[in-house]
Amino acid sequence: MNLYKKWIMDILLDIKNLSVNFGGLSAVSGFNLQIETGTVHALIGPNGAGKTTILNTVCGICRPCGGNILFDGKAIQGCPPHTATRLGITRTFQQVQLFEELDVLENVLVARHMHSKVNVLGALFRTGPARREEKQGRHKAIEALTFVGLKDKRNMDTTCLHYGEKRLVEIARALASEPRLMLLDEPSAGMNDQEIVHLSGLIRRIQSMGITVIVVEHNMPVVMTISDRVSVIDFGVKIAEGTADDVRSNPKVLEAYLGFENHIP
Repeated sequence: MNLYKKWIMDILLDIKNLSVNFGGLSAVSGFNLQIETGTVHALIGPNGAGKTTILNTVCGICRPCGGNILFDGKAIQGCPPHTATRLGITRTFQQVQLFEELDVLENVLVARHMHSKVNVLGALFRTGPARREEKQGRHKAIEALTFVGLKDKRNMDTTCLHYGEKRLVEIARALASEPRLMLLDEPSAGMNDQEIVHLSGLIRRIQSMGITVIVVEHNMPVVMTISDRVSVIDFGVKIAEGTADDVRSNPKVLEAYLGFENHIP
């Protein structure tokens, strides 16, 4: 019984028979996935396979048509995004989504609102608790920017950053929310080789902090480097799962990606 309980506790996210339809189109069908606490789990597959849709259902952006999503044993399917965030689920997006009217630090500070306990009057009159909360939030935001290597650019306009740095601001913002589960949607897109190496190291360091990571990624060398487990999705259905070595030579995976037998690099 103790071993059974331990196994249950080790599964942070449990997706059961998930289905998502858009009109008459089935984007995800009968999808099952278990994410172990403290792991980096990659979702890979061709464009349009349903990977981003799965992330959207986990963080509350998209409402599933069927199935269950359990986060730490609690059903969260259909919950709004702010509820998912308060539970400890955060994400980045395929397309960078920053507030251009705010500087880098302010963009990261946005993530701290979920930890606010000060009411409107406290914020308006800058009471002691409000000032302490503001100081702590600023400390956490700078800590996150330091972690991703952007502390020295905290006062810059985000429009002055190049694309790879903007992606790092998103990761810093996600970290500032103090997540338990981080969803990264194609984080290496638009990055050069040096930035990708830096990103791979960051993801492993995030894992070392005890944060579980699900990453959707098309860069196979990155997937093979950072992943503890890999799930392969095609047409909204999981066709393979295992270690990176398990899936890289799987015939179904090769067919889904290439249409003929070959090897994923």
